Amino acid sequence: MNTIRSPKTKPTHILFSPEYMHIMKKQASLRSIPLAVALVSGFGLQQAAQAQAVTVYGAIGLDVVYATGVAKAGGGSGSRLGIDDNAIVNSRVGIKGGEDLGGGLKAEFDLESSLKPDTGSAGGATFWNRNAFVGLSSGMGTLRIGHQWNPADDYMCGYFVCGFYAPFQFSEFYALSDYYDNTIKYSSPKIGGFEGGVSYTLGEQAGKTSAGQKFQAAVNYGSGPFGFGAVVFSQKNATLPGTDTMYALGASYDLGPAKLRLGVATADVNTTKDDKGTVLNLGVDVPVSAVASVSADYVSKDMDNSADVTYVRLRGTYALSKRTSLNANFIVLENSGNGTFAFSGGATAAGKGQTLLSAGITHAF
Repeated sequence: MNTIRSPKTKPTHILFSPEYMHIMKKQASLRSIPLAVALVSGFGLQQAAQAQAVTVYGAIGLDVVYATGVAKAGGGSGSRLGIDDNAIVNSRVGIKGGEDLGGGLKAEFDLESSLKPDTGSAGGATFWNRNAFVGLSSGMGTLRIGHQWNPADDYMCGYFVCGFYAPFQFSEFYALSDYYDNTIKYSSPKIGGFEGGVSYTLGEQAGKTSAGQKFQAAVNYGSGPFGFGAVVFSQKNATLPGTDTMYALGASYDLGPAKLRLGVATADVNTTKDDKGTVLNLGVDVPVSAVASVSADYVSKDMDNSADVTYVRLRGTYALSKRTSLNANFIVLENSGNGTFAFSGGATAAGKGQTLLSAGITHAF
């Protein structure tokens, strides 16, 4: 049996024999197959990575909360100590991605669900309750279809208190920041400081095309230290005749050492009896350092046919890193008449107020 030795030890006549050359060409050809496959596969994966990207993201935060004025099952009120979802950065997990379609056009999607890390449960009856949409975007703006945040949420958080301890927790003023099913939403690019959005929500009721339909438009302007925003909202009442409406204006001015904010909204809610009213939000944000800030807000809700509410909120945040921060809130709330509104514990005893103190940590990923 002939043995092919290392080329270093091969005799010259074997090195250049036809049999040896044929074997070496065959081995080289076989070696080139996996190399070619790897190159082609690598190129394909690189192209796919450039064309489509999927990201898992989210945030988790918890607060230790102490609140007075919490209604007790047997009547009266008492204090409550608990651990709740963070009031500033609500816990959530999401999957988002997109594809470059060429010519500046991109496809995108987002699936986002709220969480309750204090109990490990889902944050709502619907799993993808924060976002579940698909859309297209280009230099002309973004068009999305599905379950998504309304246009007001994109801008009004620059003027009103945002997060959990916010005016949109009042049932008459949900439209300041809310998400809607079956919604078509367009968001414009920013041009000369102006940007905005419009959304239309289908009621989807057989035989009642307009019942439950929602329309909202928002515009925002920001240039230098000045900011201004406006929102118009209407909803065809699903069970009663008439239309629910809300209008909101916001303005801010950055003085450098502090940023001043003003938010005003009016609502006309067609319940069993029309309920009209106004909410006012006066706020100031103060950056203490590169990693710490404090803010203060005074909020007043004045309604014609339901209880009025006022509260003062103080908030402090301290960034431990780009992803992790500490925060604290102090709130004093007063209900008028037999009002039972509360931020903690579900409700107060009729006509009682609430004092709340919370401290927590949040981490984004």
